[in-house]
Amino acid sequence: MQENQRMSLMKWIWRSFLRIALIPLFVVELAFISIYFFSNDWANDVMMKLFKDEAQEDLLHTVSRESKVITMQLESISKTTNLYRQEVEESLKNRSLFTEEDQARLQYSSEGVYHTFRNLKEGGAAVFYSGATTPDHNLQKVARLLTTQDLMKHIYKTEPLAEAVYFNTYDSLNVMYPYYDVMDQINPKTLIPQFNFYYEADQDHNPSRETKWTDVYLDPAGNGWMASSIAPVYKDDFLEGVVGVDVTIDTIRDRILDLDIPWEGFGMLVGKDGTILALPQKGEVVFGLNELNEYAYDQQIHTNTFKPEKFNLYNQDETKHFAKILPEAKKGLTMANFNGEDHFLAWSTVEGTGWKFISVVDKEQIFNDLFLLDRKLMKIGALMIFGLILFYLIFFMFLYKRAQKLSHSISDPLYDINKLVREIGAGRYYQKDESFRIEELDETATSITSMGQTLGTANEELYKAQEELKEKESDLRALVSSIDDVIMRVDENGTYLNIWTNDEKKLPKTKDKLIGTRINDVFSEKDALFFMVTIREVQELGQPKTVEYQIDTLAGKRWFQGRLAPIVDESGEFRHFVLTARDITDLKELQESLRKAKEEAEQASKAKSDFLSSMSHELRTPMNAILGFTQLLEYEKDSLTTSQNESVEEILRAGNHLLTLINEILDLARVEAGKLTVSLEPVEVQPVIEEVLGIISPLVTNKRITIDHNLNACNEIYVYADRTRLKQVLLNLLSNAVKYNQDEGCIRVECSVKEGKANFLVEDTGVGIDDQEIDQIFEPFTRILDEKIIEGTGIGLTLSKQLMALMNGTISVKSELGEGSMFWIDLPVVETITTDPIQEVSQESPALTGSDEKKKLLYIEDNPANLHLVQKMLAHKSNIEFMSAMNGEIGLELAQTHRPDLILLDLNLPGLDGYDVLSKVNDHPSTKRIPVIAISANAMPREIEKGIAAGFQDYLTKPLEVTTFLNVLEKHL
Repeated sequence: MQENQRMSLMKWIWRSFLRIALIPLFVVELAFISIYFFSNDWANDVMMKLFKDEAQEDLLHTVSRESKVITMQLESISKTTNLYRQEVEESLKNRSLFTEEDQARLQYSSEGVYHTFRNLKEGGAAVFYSGATTPDHNLQKVARLLTTQDLMKHIYKTEPLAEAVYFNTYDSLNVMYPYYDVMDQINPKTLIPQFNFYYEADQDHNPSRETKWTDVYLDPAGNGWMASSIAPVYKDDFLEGVVGVDVTIDTIRDRILDLDIPWEGFGMLVGKDGTILALPQKGEVVFGLNELNEYAYDQQIHTNTFKPEKFNLYNQDETKHFAKILPEAKKGLTMANFNGEDHFLAWSTVEGTGWKFISVVDKEQIFNDLFLLDRKLMKIGALMIFGLILFYLIFFMFLYKRAQKLSHSISDPLYDINKLVREIGAGRYYQKDESFRIEELDETATSITSMGQTLGTANEELYKAQEELKEKESDLRALVSSIDDVIMRVDENGTYLNIWTNDEKKLPKTKDKLIGTRINDVFSEKDALFFMVTIREVQELGQPKTVEYQIDTLAGKRWFQGRLAPIVDESGEFRHFVLTARDITDLKELQESLRKAKEEAEQASKAKSDFLSSMSHELRTPMNAILGFTQLLEYEKDSLTTSQNESVEEILRAGNHLLTLINEILDLARVEAGKLTVSLEPVEVQPVIEEVLGIISPLVTNKRITIDHNLNACNEIYVYADRTRLKQVLLNLLSNAVKYNQDEGCIRVECSVKEGKANFLVEDTGVGIDDQEIDQIFEPFTRILDEKIIEGTGIGLTLSKQLMALMNGTISVKSELGEGSMFWIDLPVVETITTDPIQEVSQESPALTGSDEKKKLLYIEDNPANLHLVQKMLAHKSNIEFMSAMNGEIGLELAQTHRPDLILLDLNLPGLDGYDVLSKVNDHPSTKRIPVIAISANAMPREIEKGIAAGFQDYLTKPLEVTTFLNVLEKHL
């Protein structure tokens, strides 16, 4: 408690008594009691450890003893099982005939089951020969096995644990004692080898061919939940069948687990996989389970039925740790908590089965006597505490009376002095002097009376100053009302101290509600943090700062520009802050309008530039061959007639005009068609189809679809098309054939040529298309089977139709709902690919023959027509060795191997583009000094500037102008 806390005199004297007399005495008594309880706890812990060690040793001894007893009982069953196996092996070797009684009670059912339909008078075995193996029934084997009925009956009667004795064969023959109604209990088509009581004895599960025990399962023969001792019966190395002796869970619980476990504990059996095989009633309470003693066979058992997962110790939260220690240790002890109570769990392995016998004992039962003793000692300690409390109550009463008497002798004079102070505090400053017997109190009263007189004089002067201040404040309100800004006074914590405004709608709340609130209550977390940081900066620097912010006001969301300045007094000491805020919403809206208009203009300009660049690239490539070859003819004027020269000039004029005309027409077409363009050229068909089949192969493999393709008719066939766009159309058709096909379906791909057209057909065995939808499938965003989750946007076929139209082709469809669909496209075939011979160029063209030194020139270009054009241009240049490559990778290899004197490089290449190739040429030591000239259909100024900046020595645009081209070569060679 703080030393300056106010309290009454009586309370102060009373506290002094407590501090000096009572508390030390109480601490001593508390120390003695603490020593008593501590020593009691220590002794209790020692005894607990001794009890625990002894209990653990007893539990381990108990489970070891009981597991040996269980082992002996189960070994007896195992030996009996082995005896029965030997008898069955012997009976299968000998031929036997049915007895008249057995013959009379065996028959075939309508489902093909060979079975017994009644029992023998003296009791016999039941026979079930599954209808699933009717053609292979071996009735001689049934007769042989029925010779073992007497032994089966003997085992059943002499083994108290045995619930049933049986033999199951590989062809689903079941012979079991005692008799049961097989047709009522077993499914006629049951395949017995599918059940665990058969396959757990086979070579894979039991390579040693010894007797083994199964875990608990539900008996198909109607005997409920049980475990079986099973053994294989082999003929040479062939598994003829499996013999078995069943033991029910009831039998295990009542005859095996009926044990006397100390401390009211219980025992249980757990299988190899952690499943509880048998659980007594005490265990059901602890584990919260009901043992599966009975089963209502509402229907026949078709498959293996094991105990539910909740019977597995490894799946319960309390015993999950068993999964790590139980399988590895033959015996051991651990603890677990069940229903809020700790339990000891000791286990030992039942030899020959892999099962674990577990003893469970409540820890409370083990330490019960020790807990009783501890409770008695606690009662003694409680009585000691009660006696101490009673003593202190009586002593407290005595001290309280004494303190009360002493306090009155001092408090009465103090009360009179207090009354004097209250009078002065109420405004009655001029009081008469009081006289007291105690000297210190008398001096205090005199001083208070003098102070009252001084306060009276000061109060009169203060009243005058307040009147002057009210007059000045009235003047300030008039000044604030004349301006539109909001003026606010805030402290360093962001609290609004005062607000001046002529329009409260500019505030987030009314003025009265806003004063006293903090910035955090008005602004968002982010804006509030920004304001507080600004306040700290203004406070540290002592300089005003301007801020802009947006806030929800009573008139809606508004923008303000505020100026935050510190308020200091005459001595320069910081007091508060003044925030002057001006509404700038109209200005902000104007700025936003200007910004959006600027962005729209920039986007329009960029779209125009992108459009022009793309259009230039797509159209200039084919025109390069037209105008290039025509220019070559123009250089051969001497070898042409006047009429031919005029024709060449006309072709050039018309070609240039055509290029301009096409540019203008495609300007509009690209906008309307969404900037969709193609570059038509002779394309070999078969490689394109094979490439698309390779791409689609993973999708086909995933759905196990078979593709039947016949491409022989298109061998070395060329069509006019854009290779990339043709591949895109074929890929779209094939991917649709896969997506809408059924698993393990079929796709037929066929190519044929007829009447100057190349036909590509894709047919699938998918869902097909309804007649009402087939007319709309080429419309944008049209899809079939919307209710199914099939990837796609619905624009693939729309784009394919536009591409085919641009490539002078057609796309068609034929489909039947539920039968599949057939799509085919047609493209014009290139009849012949020929080039006219070109004569030597006139003497007027650039010579490039001034030196006899051989020069190597490498041209990297994926368009065969462009390659051929340049080759023709250089055909008469005997001092130039021409090399070419169709892609960047091959071009780099040629450049590094032959080190040409000049490289011509197309920018738009498959794989590595021109800029990637240039970078690798400049980076390689053997090629970095070779000049590289760009040849591209991208003729926009910005593209040319980009190429020169990237490191090209020159930049030529398509269509090539022959004279310019040869001049550039002469410049760099």
